[in-house]
Amino acid sequence: MQGSASSWDNGDRGQDEHPPSDAIATSRDLADALPPPPAAAAPPVVVAHAEATATFAEAEYDGYFLYARNEMVEGYEPEYLRTLLKSLLGIAVMLKRTLVLPEALCRCRDMVNLTDCEGEPAPYFDCPLRVALDGAAWKATKLVPAIKPPRFLAGPPSKLPEVVRCSHLRVLLPDGMDDSEISFALRQYSTVRWLEISSASKAFCGWDTRMPGNAERMRSFTAESNKLVGVAGKGPVSLFECTHYRGGTGEVLQFTNLGCNEKHLVSAAHERLPASIRERPKGTDIMVTFATGSVATMASNWVATVRKAGVAEVLIGALDQSMMDVCEKDGIPCILIEGGEITKQLAQRSAGNVRSDPKLYPKMSVLKVGFYNELLSFGYNVWACDADAVFVNDPRAMMREYPWDQADIAIATDCIDVPSDNRYPLLHCDFNTGLVYMRSRPEVIEFTERWRETIANAKETRIRDQAAFNMMTKLRPLEPLKSKDGKTVPRLFSCSNGGDGKIKIGVLPLSRYLNGHTFFVQHAHTLPKAEPPLSVHMTYQFAEGSSFAHGKRQRLREAGLWLVDDDAYYNGKYLALSDAAATLAVEPMGPNVDSRDAVKKHLAEQRHRINQLRPLLGIAKALGRALILPRMLCYCDFMWKEMQNCRVGGAESMRLPFDCPMDHVLDTPKWFENELGVGVREPSFLKNLAAARPAFAANVTSSIAKVSLRMTPLNDEGVIAALKPHEDARIIELSDARGTFCGFKDAATNGLFERETKVMLHYHRTPFCMMEGSNNAPLFSQCCSPRKPGDKFFPCVNGFDPPDALPACK
Repeated sequence: MQGSASSWDNGDRGQDEHPPSDAIATSRDLADALPPPPAAAAPPVVVAHAEATATFAEAEYDGYFLYARNEMVEGYEPEYLRTLLKSLLGIAVMLKRTLVLPEALCRCRDMVNLTDCEGEPAPYFDCPLRVALDGAAWKATKLVPAIKPPRFLAGPPSKLPEVVRCSHLRVLLPDGMDDSEISFALRQYSTVRWLEISSASKAFCGWDTRMPGNAERMRSFTAESNKLVGVAGKGPVSLFECTHYRGGTGEVLQFTNLGCNEKHLVSAAHERLPASIRERPKGTDIMVTFATGSVATMASNWVATVRKAGVAEVLIGALDQSMMDVCEKDGIPCILIEGGEITKQLAQRSAGNVRSDPKLYPKMSVLKVGFYNELLSFGYNVWACDADAVFVNDPRAMMREYPWDQADIAIATDCIDVPSDNRYPLLHCDFNTGLVYMRSRPEVIEFTERWRETIANAKETRIRDQAAFNMMTKLRPLEPLKSKDGKTVPRLFSCSNGGDGKIKIGVLPLSRYLNGHTFFVQHAHTLPKAEPPLSVHMTYQFAEGSSFAHGKRQRLREAGLWLVDDDAYYNGKYLALSDAAATLAVEPMGPNVDSRDAVKKHLAEQRHRINQLRPLLGIAKALGRALILPRMLCYCDFMWKEMQNCRVGGAESMRLPFDCPMDHVLDTPKWFENELGVGVREPSFLKNLAAARPAFAANVTSSIAKVSLRMTPLNDEGVIAALKPHEDARIIELSDARGTFCGFKDAATNGLFERETKVMLHYHRTPFCMMEGSNNAPLFSQCCSPRKPGDKFFPCVNGFDPPDALPACK
């Protein structure tokens, strides 16, 4: 058959003509996949090729193929090869793909082209085998849709049809994934023609037999696959052990586009840069963020914090004309990033906040990273920041000192364990690309170009700049960087550049580059001997509104880091509550407190809080005053996962109670997106006033009327009359608000008040999930209920309740 089309046959099953509408099998689909299809369907035919030069008809490549990356396992032990085949068979069944047998089966010295082989080709396998498989069993099997020999994809890619060659992706999956987990992880890869799996021998663990029907599916698969991978005198091989950590979901850990790469050009031409940037010499550190007009206020605040920290070289990469217009009006250096079709889509979008557009938002990352690449190519070093990663102090001097002057890139992490990170950089968390420093070096320019293309070619919408960065840099384990004299360079590592090269990456210290947990929950910057923070990133927050990032803004206000409020915000009349009434008696919680006890205290504090806030809102509305929120204490952290001692893992040493951000205890967007008409100020408003508007501070803080209302409840008219003697005071501070307000005389106004405050004060939030009382459930168990029948789980306590009804007016 030399020089002729291969007689390997896909079978007349229609599978390879077009991808199925649901190309990935769910557990229910497998009822059709196992037991085998009807006997009328022709089995795949396996015919040995006498020579390595045998070719395949182009029509044979009209399919969707599953392939195992050649891992170059030393010796290619038969047990490894049999396990690899068994795992591949299971994945092929799950994905309904044609299985291309792995080249590792072939006893050849040249494993790329499958030449220089030892021995005669085994019948049905097209090459001499390293393990004695039963060719007749493989010829007869109906387990998978179709099978191709190892030579089918071997050799130079140029010999393959373009439709296959250009649709080639390599993915790495977590070890030990079951049917539902692997289906979920690969749900967006169904259109990939050549799907290559790394570490395929460990990827698939079988069907989750705890689910209905899966025990029979697993028995059927095991019986048939054992025939195929069986070897005389050897027992059956087992699949990798199931972990079940992911609960029916899972994510691809790494992906590499090995197909045809079309460059995604992003332009921010040097001649279009603002003069304040364009005229700076090469080697200048430029502080950079990016924004659409929908988040212009956040970007303007970022600029204000950078300038307050003492940095003049700031630049906004504008993603639309709306942002450019704001920059021109406010005198902020900006440049419009041009990215072809993505730029057009941004200009035509209908959604206000681009985050609410799940298809368009990920594409912004291509522009973002392309913009960094442009600036680096001009010779500038880039501090690349999200607009919610604000600066408290100037970080540039640090990058000029040892060891940071050795780094190509320095980046923050999502870790929260400050004491551990002080001892040694934590690498198990994601690098956070919301704050990354890049030096203008050839290897960094090459890296950002590859970074841009990785995002652009991703099949999954979740793979934006951060996910792609982590996939690239953690393609191989990070290695501590060594100096010329062999000493370890502190906090610096040698890591993958996403290809065959390496870059030097520095892991920024958590104690100086704080995030939403370390700053607003742990208050790590207030600990004894804490160094001054350099930046704060608004991560770990829970209040993304439909029209604005209210939770982030509120946190920045609470910290005195929101610098763009106008004079009217600080120069009005206000209603406040005394410190004594703001909280219950403070009760410190030790490091070993039982979460159940801490939650009880937390919920009692919450009930006290909302029963103060409801009358305060009514009185503030009646008087036409803004409400200064009272101090808010938390006796338990707020997290989407299990906690022990009411502290999440990594924050075991944090203090309880703590002054908590508004989004931990109140549904923050509801306080800014309602019809009540009451302005809100942060609990630290008076402190911030002195720093932000010292000219106003004396007038406001020197005009405080401290009042005790009689406990007989008053309506709005009664409140106005009772407080009329203090109407000129800039601040009216009530000693206690409970039981003082009964509603509005006007029925319509009262109905609106009842409705709006009930929504504002009833927080439908994630339950408290605790390890205590779980009967030693293992880590990664599910919160609140078993993931699968028989699983242990972490018990939950729900909160919060709605506010009490107002007292009746007398």
